[in-house]
Amino acid sequence: MTNKFHYYAATGRGHAIRLALSAANIPFEDEYANFPPTAEAKDLWRSIGKNTTTNVPMLQMADGRVFTQSSAVLRAVARIGGLMPTDEGELYLTDKLLADAEDLRGEGYKSFVAWGATEEAVEAFINKVLPLHFGNLERQLKESTGDYFIGDSLTIADIACYDAITNFGSNRAIGSLDGFETLKAWVDKVESNEGIKNYMATESFAGLWKFGPDTLGK
Repeated sequence: MTNKFHYYAATGRGHAIRLALSAANIPFEDEYANFPPTAEAKDLWRSIGKNTTTNVPMLQMADGRVFTQSSAVLRAVARIGGLMPTDEGELYLTDKLLADAEDLRGEGYKSFVAWGATEEAVEAFINKVLPLHFGNLERQLKESTGDYFIGDSLTIADIACYDAITNFGSNRAIGSLDGFETLKAWVDKVESNEGIKNYMATESFAGLWKFGPDTLGK
């Protein structure tokens, strides 16, 4: 048995986990489900993950370990794959940046027109929310002692922030990173990571539903 990642054939809340697995060179196979999931799919997830609420994204390891809940899975992959700092101050900063990324991700979900976002909400997201969050993240990146958010090494903080900035932000609102040149350069650096670059060149990645301008009605 190989490691299996249970989620939909979309980026969503699974994207950062797939990127982390790839950056850490942890092999995995996608186990896709339809959206919305069938009762049979939910029963399967419950039998594996044991949660009676929600189980996906879920990582089922070849050694029998199972990780559920997106933020917990992400942290587990980081610890297994060497993407989690060990210094106490850096651990705090990691948790803080993961929370910053989740704040932006949450705002992003509110702006999907297919899920009821109004034109006013979309415009506010593009013109107010994204600049606010991008500015806050760029501020912290500039305060780093290296090219990444925490020094000179790629960590889970970079992957979570990258997912929030691109998947929920700049890939949807084209040109929204203009004026944030430090973030732009950092995005290129994250994408140049060998594991991430190789994953993003796969057919699996190409086949995922990705959030684009259409999610903003553009």
